[in-house]
Amino acid sequence: MKKNWLPLIIGFVITILVLCAVFIFLIFLPNKQILDEKIALITVIPAPTSTPIVGLTIFPTPTMEITETIENNYKFKLGEFVQITGTSGDGLRLRSEPGRSFSVNFIGMDAEVFEVIDGPVEADGFIWWYLEAPYDKNRNGWSVDEYLQLVTVP
Repeated sequence: MKKNWLPLIIGFVITILVLCAVFIFLIFLPNKQILDEKIALITVIPAPTSTPIVGLTIFPTPTMEITETIENNYKFKLGEFVQITGTSGDGLRLRSEPGRSFSVNFIGMDAEVFEVIDGPVEADGFIWWYLEAPYDKNRNGWSVDEYLQLVTVP
């Protein structure tokens, strides 16, 4: 029986070539710093959250006092300033007209201050006042007086 050494030599040469290719690949493999820089090119964008109100000024300042007065069976007079209070963070709906069936212009948050422009109007079992933010005339609407307190400057 004669042995054929040719397939064994070809297998040995192929093994040596594969090992050389792996060795060359490992020598010229990009270093870890370059890999880290390439990974750093991926920007992770966080999921959206609620949008904060930019430029919101929280009133009152420590020098203000909050009081409630009742004159002519109504809490407020035109030109006075009122503050939203007691909504437990839900905010107060200011509507386009006095009444619960009218559209909501926006939601005012607790501690936000408004000027009384018009009212009172009795509708849907509530007393409604037309309010306007002193810092933004576009923030206005009709609101019930249950969540409003008079703000006076000493």
